[in-house]
Amino acid sequence: MDLNTLKKIVLETIKSVDPYKMTKEKCTMAPGKRNFLVAFGKASLGMAKAISEVFEISAGVVSTNQNAFPDNGRIEYFQGGHPFPNAESVKAAKRAIEIIRSANEEDLVIFAISGGGSALFEYPKIDLEILNEITKQLMRSGADIYELNTVRKALSYVKGGKLAGFTKARIVSLVISDVVGDDLSTIASGPTYPQRINEEEAIAIMKKYKVKVPSFKKDDILPRQNVKHVIVASNKDACESAKKLLKDAGYDSIYLGSAIQGEAREVAKALGGIYTEIEKGNSDLKKPLAVLSGGETTVNVKGNGLGGRNQEMALAMVEIIKDKKITFASFGTDGIDGNSPADGAIVDGKTFEMTKSLGLDPKDFLSRNDAFNFFDKTGLSIITGPTGTNVMDIQIAVVE
Repeated sequence: MDLNTLKKIVLETIKSVDPYKMTKEKCTMAPGKRNFLVAFGKASLGMAKAISEVFEISAGVVSTNQNAFPDNGRIEYFQGGHPFPNAESVKAAKRAIEIIRSANEEDLVIFAISGGGSALFEYPKIDLEILNEITKQLMRSGADIYELNTVRKALSYVKGGKLAGFTKARIVSLVISDVVGDDLSTIASGPTYPQRINEEEAIAIMKKYKVKVPSFKKDDILPRQNVKHVIVASNKDACESAKKLLKDAGYDSIYLGSAIQGEAREVAKALGGIYTEIEKGNSDLKKPLAVLSGGETTVNVKGNGLGGRNQEMALAMVEIIKDKKITFASFGTDGIDGNSPADGAIVDGKTFEMTKSLGLDPKDFLSRNDAFNFFDKTGLSIITGPTGTNVMDIQIAVVE
């Protein structure tokens, strides 16, 4: 498959999990005497639009990483920070608590929760700058999403089910999943999902990564038990759409699941081994074949370059698939990959020789965690800008 064809499939796959469309299909709950909306995360604008078209909203809060807000006098919009909460993230959380505290048992509070919500909606127990520094240190050290969220929950008044404890109203949480296994306790740090907050484990994680442990108060808001949660969209949904698009392009597919985790360049070795064996004919799987997978990897940052986990994986794949009839893409459905302007990258068996002729050494860029500049020089970046959704990352390999 040529690079442009695969790129078109990538873009159509992202569009397939449009939050407005997916949310509107799931707005089937009975309204309350009054209806309140609290939406936060990368998909919050689309989700809020769908909900406000189905229900008459008395008051609401939306916290998003985008800056184009619709004109709606009953819904207040905040531009929160991502990947780290800012002052607007905190204002959004405090205002939301004020609103849902005014709701009673006859009312309905609809939470619209999506990836990025941990940063875009926050009421920290400690100084915001200290919280952000702790988060940065954990990310730089390779902490996974479970470890990050365990610490975030312990240091927050709204995470770990605590947000739901601020209201007596009936609650329905519509959730777009951006985590492996669609774990409701992990998505956006599980703000409405009942769970036990393990403060000792959070302290142990900070010590593990040599992060200074701050002093913080224990929780006095208990999580609600009677909250209905509905998964609106997930990585599997996006992968199923990609399978249909690949079928239309003439390729059968296999789906490896949406639980791909680990360090990006190590995952590249494992997946690349599978692709290579298929290409060589050493597998029961017959080519031509597309191989789909999803999940969320990590990067242990040692250099000072630009990039993210998807570009890092694609860069590691350059040498693995050189001279082979394999085309590979790794991309985030949110349009954001690490500290770069790109979403991911596409490579094939010819990329290694092409970049060699340009005087570029993939290993050199990989050692500096500088995947973005490598792909920017070669024109192989996937750049979408923020997509308004987030169902983790996807890898597509076409083996011929």
